[in-house]
Amino acid sequence: MEKKVQQGIPEEAFDLECPDLDLKASVLQEFILLDEKHRERLVDLEIKHADVISSDTGGWDAKDHYLFQVIVDQYPHDMQNRRMLYIDMLKRQFPKMTRAELVAHEDWCIYYKYYHERRKDIVTDWIRDRRELLNKTKVVFAEACVAIEYEEVKNEFKQKQQEMCQILYQKVKQWREQKTEAMLLEQKLEEQHRQEVLIHMKEEEEKEKKKRRHQKEMVKEYHTKLDESRTRQEESDRKRLDELQKLLAEQAAYDKERVKFREIQFLKKEQERWEKEQQKIVEEEEKEERLETLRQTVRPVVESDPVRVWQDTEAWQAHRTGEEDINIQKPLYDNYGYTSQQVYSDPRLRLEHKLREAGVHNTDYARFMMSKMKPPQEPRRDMESTVFKNT
Repeated sequence: MEKKVQQGIPEEAFDLECPDLDLKASVLQEFILLDEKHRERLVDLEIKHADVISSDTGGWDAKDHYLFQVIVDQYPHDMQNRRMLYIDMLKRQFPKMTRAELVAHEDWCIYYKYYHERRKDIVTDWIRDRRELLNKTKVVFAEACVAIEYEEVKNEFKQKQQEMCQILYQKVKQWREQKTEAMLLEQKLEEQHRQEVLIHMKEEEEKEKKKRRHQKEMVKEYHTKLDESRTRQEESDRKRLDELQKLLAEQAAYDKERVKFREIQFLKKEQERWEKEQQKIVEEEEKEERLETLRQTVRPVVESDPVRVWQDTEAWQAHRTGEEDINIQKPLYDNYGYTSQQVYSDPRLRLEHKLREAGVHNTDYARFMMSKMKPPQEPRRDMESTVFKNT
């Protein structure tokens, strides 16, 4: 909260005793001059920042302005790339606002803060100067009283008293000039600091612009390379598609011829099978006639015995009497297969095992070697297809 300054001549200074009224009037007039100097500084500050102090929120909504300040204050001033980080956060927090609007409000906040800090410093200097002037006035009036006492005691020192008053006034005047010079120096230093801050902000803004331009160039270059790669890939895919379509057309023609050949072969086999079946039927009839003739020659003549059908067979009688020889250890079914030694005697299996141990069983070299390896026995001729050898 800004301190209030009691302007004008303080009552405490009025109540001070001074034997010289001219001296008192001159010294008290310094309070008015001091107030005018500081008021001029405040007015000059307000004129320079009239567009800043016209609004408490810089034209923004109060909540948005408060959120803006909270986000900016989250980042310490000694953090590296602080401005770039909180600008990025503000752009995500206020997506509807452009970067220029955010930067403009940032500048307004800086000027607004600078205005209030500078006003506070001026008011503090004003109060301090008035307090120092009051103390100086007390000292001057006390010295004047002492001088008057000496003048009352010795009338001859009247001239010296006047000279002393003049000296004291000169001291006050010198102090005022020193204060004025100090204020001007402070203003100059503040203006230099303000210019340095503005230059630093412009340098940061320029660095950020250069960085963004570099990033845009990199993105543009990346998109260009991506388009070129996509064009090359499309051209390669188009060529590959043409090759595949050509191969598929050739394969379709070849398959069509193969199907036609298969149909012809199937019809030939069906005709041959039908002829063989007819021949087989004829042979079976002739065989059955010969067998019937043979059976008639060797057929036994047995009397009819229906009781024999109901009697036990010899195997059943042996089973009931326990005379049947049964092997309990005999397996239920016969198992036909190969032993591990017979399987491992195949050189192809041993080669595959060695290639797998070496970790190269999935390579083209392994496939080539496996295709060249012959089995321990040549396959039977009837297992080899000769369909396509004549085409």
